[in-house]
Amino acid sequence: MKIFNGFVLCALAAGHLGVSAAPSFQADKSLPSLGLKMRVLGNSTPEPLPQPQVHTYTVTRGAEKTQHDMFSARELWYASQHAGQWRDGAGNVMIAAQPTTLLPTAQEDILRNGTDHVTRKTYEAAAAACALDASSEEALSAWVAAFTGIAPSGVEKLRTQQNFNLSSALFFASDDPKTLVWAFRVKVRGGTSGQARPSGWYAVVLQLNDGSPKLKVRQGFEAQFFANVAAFSPTGANNANTLKDKALTPKAAVGGASAPGRDEAIKSIENMDGWWYAEAADYIFLSNIRSAAGKSLVRDLQNTLPTLRQAFAKVVAPFSDKAEVNVVRIFDTKDAYASYVGSEIEWSIGCWIPSRRELCILSKGADSREDKEQTVMIIRHEAFHQYLFYASDGVSHAVWFNEGHACFFEVAEIDAQRRVEIRESHRKRQLMEDMDAVAQNIPAVLAASHSQFYDGDNKRRNLNYTTAWALVHFLRAGTFSGKTAAYANILSTYHDTLKATKNAEAATEEAFKDIDMKAFQAAFQDFWRKGTTKRLRL
Repeated sequence: MKIFNGFVLCALAAGHLGVSAAPSFQADKSLPSLGLKMRVLGNSTPEPLPQPQVHTYTVTRGAEKTQHDMFSARELWYASQHAGQWRDGAGNVMIAAQPTTLLPTAQEDILRNGTDHVTRKTYEAAAAACALDASSEEALSAWVAAFTGIAPSGVEKLRTQQNFNLSSALFFASDDPKTLVWAFRVKVRGGTSGQARPSGWYAVVLQLNDGSPKLKVRQGFEAQFFANVAAFSPTGANNANTLKDKALTPKAAVGGASAPGRDEAIKSIENMDGWWYAEAADYIFLSNIRSAAGKSLVRDLQNTLPTLRQAFAKVVAPFSDKAEVNVVRIFDTKDAYASYVGSEIEWSIGCWIPSRRELCILSKGADSREDKEQTVMIIRHEAFHQYLFYASDGVSHAVWFNEGHACFFEVAEIDAQRRVEIRESHRKRQLMEDMDAVAQNIPAVLAASHSQFYDGDNKRRNLNYTTAWALVHFLRAGTFSGKTAAYANILSTYHDTLKATKNAEAATEEAFKDIDMKAFQAAFQDFWRKGTTKRLRL
């Protein structure tokens, strides 16, 4: 996977010498879906759990190829048990969970296809037969081992007199120097009998990364946490915070369910204080942006991305009418963004992650016009990648086609009549300065694999991006204006061949097979040197 757009300069935060204080638990938080009020890690920020990774398998039957999305059974199970997590500045992590199901592991239930991956339907059928026995400490220990990857060496029952809301509590000992695990039940009051009854099990996992002694942390947690935990009436998954404002567009239908899907996306933030969501046709936006300017950015996206998506579809028709939910997760801080997307791509400020089915963006504050324009440009670039993935049923495109169109649309504007126009790109400067090099680079870009397109230094990558953009703009301008009618069928031939063959290399070859490349390069240079200041209206 390659990620696009932008670099972030990293700086190390100045630390403090000496031994840091042990983690504390003094901030009360409500977890709506669990119906639980509890204390979380002090001076921490909520950290959404990444969506389960999608593994796409292609099944060939004769000339017919179909694709199937599959998942790690453990990832699906872990997400179903996970209820929230928080990370402090020292790197300590607190995870809240609700043990309801044991990890399905039986060969006959899970590995039916000979791989480690399953369909959602297969997983759900297996999980339905693995309900946790709430009366069994052995079952709880098996749950802890599966959830943490650490087998408990013993189970200790804790006294519950310190909180009349607490029904029972257990501590799971282990030899791991950084991990502590508790499970507990609270008293739920109400009902026809008027008597309190024990809830299901909840669990808390602490992962210590600041060198604090386990015993000291355990003592502090049990004194501060268990004295204050309480139950209340839970809410449904779709009652997570919404961005409330009279300027919001009405909630619109988002099409059929898809992974991760609307409900799963909302579930990922339902217990995350400071996170909220907003919707638009075919889109759901998840964010922890706090500023008014940042929230204004999301409102703009609600109004513009559905219109831009219609322009995407006009230019590159979808292979089918299958509806998808487009998930856009926008982070307010670099640390939160980097932690979520992972170390390999933490340098980026925007990326479409097909394996997670999410478009992730680092908002640069959006407090200045320049910052907002850069953020919007990145979102439009990545939104095309997201659209193309779904529109092509997950079939891989040639990188020149994918990146060229993403660059083409990153400078799109939507006027008051909701018409989409393509303005002049900032990439034109490099094109005009290096016209001969760009034209000579066309054959290499057309033949480039993903690794060949992105490898090399920044100068080489910028040349490839500029070439792909200028090539697509040249071909699109010909399609819409008739100025390059001789090449008007290239893009449609590519599209139709890819749809039929599911082979991007074959599609490119078919699209250019009758093209005299030297004449094409000459026409390309002539087109750009004559000037193209007029905007394209789609």
